[in-house]
Amino acid sequence: MSNKKTLAAGLLILVIAITVPIACTPSPSPAQFEIASLDIKPAEVTVGDTVSISAKVTNIGGTGGAYSATLSVDGNRIDTKYINVDPGSSQTVTFAFSKDEAGTYEIGIGTRSANLTVSSKRVAMPVELKYDDGVAKDCLSLVKPCTGYSVAFVSPPDPFSINKVTVFGLVYGSPGFNIGDCDLQICDKDNKVLYTTSFPGDGFPLRTRLGSNIDSTGGWADIEIPDVKVQGDFYIHIYTGIPTGQGFRMGAASNVVNTHSDVTVRDDNGVDNLAPGWPYSVAPWFGDKSRVNWMVGVSGNAMVPQK
Repeated sequence: MSNKKTLAAGLLILVIAITVPIACTPSPSPAQFEIASLDIKPAEVTVGDTVSISAKVTNIGGTGGAYSATLSVDGNRIDTKYINVDPGSSQTVTFAFSKDEAGTYEIGIGTRSANLTVSSKRVAMPVELKYDDGVAKDCLSLVKPCTGYSVAFVSPPDPFSINKVTVFGLVYGSPGFNIGDCDLQICDKDNKVLYTTSFPGDGFPLRTRLGSNIDSTGGWADIEIPDVKVQGDFYIHIYTGIPTGQGFRMGAASNVVNTHSDVTVRDDNGVDNLAPGWPYSVAPWFGDKSRVNWMVGVSGNAMVPQK
C-alpha cells in the first residue's frame, strides 16, 4: 500500500508542477488601435482637385486584428476601409477625396482630424492699370537731386502677373543723342526690387527742340516683362540718372488728383528712396504735386475666381 500511496503522491506533484505554470501565464491582450498621424496632401486645393488623406494606424495591443478606418468630413461618414495590423506594428490607410464646392472642411479618421481648404478655380483675366487719361499736359525732366520717377500701383486680385509696362515720354538732346545707364524696376510694397530691365531710350521720340505744344512731341513705348508676379501693391520705378540738359522727360497728365506719382533719389549705396519734397518750383502748373500723374501703365493677368 505504501508504494501505491507514494506513486499517487508523485503523480499529484507532477500534475501540479505542469498545470500551475500554465494557469499563471497571462493571456495576450486584445488588439488595441490608435491613430498615430493624419496627413492631407495637399492641404489646400481648388474645386474638383483630388487630395490624398492618409492615417497611420498602430496596434498597441497584444494580438493582431482588423481595424475599421472610417473617413469623415464635417462629422459625416464618407468611406470605410479595413486593414489588418499585427501587434506592435503600424499600417497606413489612404483615402482619395475631392469636393465640388469651395470651403474649409474638417477631415477626420478615428480620433485625429485636420482641416482641408478648397478654393474656387481661378482663371487669368487681362488687366490694365493706369491713373492717367492718356493725354499729356507736358513732358517733365527731373531736377536735382532727383534721379527717378515712381508710380505706386494698387494690385488687382493676387496673384497678378505683369507682362508689359507702357511709358509716355520723350528724349531731349542733340541729333543722335540717346539716354544710357537707365533702368526700369518693379518693386514690392516694401520697395524691394523684384525685377530690373534696361529702360529703352531709343523707344521714345528724340526731340532737339521743344516748342510750346509739348504734349504732341512725346510718344508711347512698350517694355515687355517676362510675367513678373507681384503679391499686393507694387511700384514701377524708372531711374534716369543725374539730371542734365539732355535726357529723358516723362509724360505728365493732370486729369485726376495725384495719389500715386512721386520722384526718387538714389543714394551712394544704389538704393532709391522717395524724395524728401516735391522738387519743382511753385510757379508752373507742375509745381503742384497733386496735379502731376506720371504716364505709366501696367498690363498683365490677374487670377480671379471662375464664375
